[in-house]
Amino acid sequence: MKLFLRCLDAIDAHHRANLLRSAGIRAEVRNTHLAGALGDIPFIEAGPQIWIDATESIERAQEVLKLAEAAPPQPDWRCECGENIEGQFAQCWNCGRIRPLDS
Repeated sequence: MKLFLRCLDAIDAHHRANLLRSAGIRAEVRNTHLAGALGDIPFIEAGPQIWIDATESIERAQEVLKLAEAAPPQPDWRCECGENIEGQFAQCWNCGRIRPLDS
């Protein structure tokens, strides 16, 4: 594994790692519980980090994140159960149905 990215918080780190995993890049989040050590260790080492497989290209991982951030927002959609769902969600919170491909 090799260090790919330092993040400001665990939520951001896990989100970005999930984006990498969805593109087939083996990624893991480390250092999610080191905030309590601030002052004893350098602050740059206390934040969450994303590590990727050593065989992966840093450039490819950067491109995956760049494409995800540049993607246009999805329109809101209406589930078969009648709930209106915001575009960023792929699953209905009410009934659990997956967003249809045509919506």
